[in-house]
Amino acid sequence: MKRIILTAAILMVLGTAMAQQPNFESAMKETLTLFDSAKTNNDLQAVANRFERIATTESTKWEPYYYHAFTNINLSFREKNNDKKDALLDIAQKSIDKALEVNGDKSELFALQGFLYQGRIQVSAMRGMTYSQKASEILENAVKENPKNPRALLLLGQNIYYTPKMFGGGSKNALPKFQEAKVLFESENGKKGISPRWGAISNKRMIDACNKENS
Repeated sequence: MKRIILTAAILMVLGTAMAQQPNFESAMKETLTLFDSAKTNNDLQAVANRFERIATTESTKWEPYYYHAFTNINLSFREKNNDKKDALLDIAQKSIDKALEVNGDKSELFALQGFLYQGRIQVSAMRGMTYSQKASEILENAVKENPKNPRALLLLGQNIYYTPKMFGGGSKNALPKFQEAKVLFESENGKKGISPRWGAISNKRMIDACNKENS
């Protein structure tokens, strides 16, 4: 009798776990769709709140933390008030830290950290040297973790692009990174699921900007 009860309990736990996974995937995909269609800061804030709720429920999953951070970083670039920009980036930082704590994809999270550092620069140009160096280091680590991560190469290219030419930056030196990223973005075409796959449009814009400057 005890064996029957134990077996039933195990099956119940397994059934619950199997049911939760589709619910998690569905909630994430639905929220990602809302992110893609967001037009205003309020829309993005609503998306960030949804990712935060998913992260609270699925605290062992790294993806909700990742996208919560990503959404807040994007919000910071749209925000006009510098104090609010920093506050949004502070929120994003906490989510990146949590995603790393649950053993999230290091390459993607290091790349996102580099993006956050770039966000710090847009708050104040005086931070340029400090945070550009930090971004460069963490983005290099992102590439080492996964040389086929196009987002790491895109952001690394952006870091080079906005670095003064006298320090090895500029469009000419950045273009190879964008071109390498382009090939990798093309390999992601048709990619499904909730893994990060943003960046192809931004990468194309950077290639166009580099070609225009070097023509």
